[in-house]
Amino acid sequence: MAASPIYANVRDPERYQAIAAARASCTTEQVAAQFGITSGAVRAALRRVRKAKTYELFLERDDGTRQRLGLVVTHKGFTAACIGAYRKYGEFFRGLELPGWRIADNTGSCNTLETVRGLISREAVDWTDDHAELPDSV
Repeated sequence: MAASPIYANVRDPERYQAIAAARASCTTEQVAAQFGITSGAVRAALRRVRKAKTYELFLERDDGTRQRLGLVVTHKGFTAACIGAYRKYGEFFRGLELPGWRIADNTGSCNTLETVRGLISREAVDWTDDHAELPDSV
């Protein structure tokens, strides 16, 4: 499906790469001044670049049907890669019948679509619970 990689949990991958390239020849403080960010943000960007992994994801069904989704780059692991692909192709995934479909990579790791949808909905619930107003009477 995807010609270029999907970046999950990364807002600006080119900026992270530029920070990493600049850090190779400058101090952290110099890079921070160059990009107008704090030295902690430089270190965080370097950690993300260092921890980033590329996953080649496939959509599989129990009957052996297999469709390549594409490459997903993330520093948070396989489940975050699945969520990133699901968000990128949300309309496509919502049209599938859930039972029997899963997202997998070549290492044998897999998440069912039900699991991925549950994780995404839990993120939404967690966010709304954290920001919900308290009732007038407790």
